[in-house]
Amino acid sequence: MYKLPDGQLDIYTLIHPLEDMLDPENRWVVRARSMPWEELERVLSGKLYSSRGAPAKPLRMMLGAMMIGDHLKCSDAETVRQLQENPYMQYFVGLNEFTRERLFAPLSLSLFRKKITPAIDREIRHIIKSADVRDFSDES
Repeated sequence: MYKLPDGQLDIYTLIHPLEDMLDPENRWVVRARSMPWEELERVLSGKLYSSRGAPAKPLRMMLGAMMIGDHLKCSDAETVRQLQENPYMQYFVGLNEFTRERLFAPLSLSLFRKKITPAIDREIRHIIKSADVRDFSDES
């Protein structure tokens, strides 16, 4: 089951402890701020999640983790370990505070990845390209 964010402001809109401690020029912070997360959520949540079953991890978390793994060219297990250790990556996937806990099992990421059909992949790329998000390969 997946619940769309309701748009209601929470305390983390006003106080963002993780953001305050991070370098604003870090590549993960810059990319996180430029990503069209809300549009991706609006367009893709109905295509990737069921309205039944156990609550699912947020789309930003799973899609962001998939992007991290693709960028680093590492396994799902290594991606989960990288997320567990790196506050910049945790910020990228939408966390407000750093946690040392594992965010999800590698299998969850593998199952999410299987839901990304070629058509959905094209849609994701189109949304990101339309938002003019700089690719990591554009870095100097």
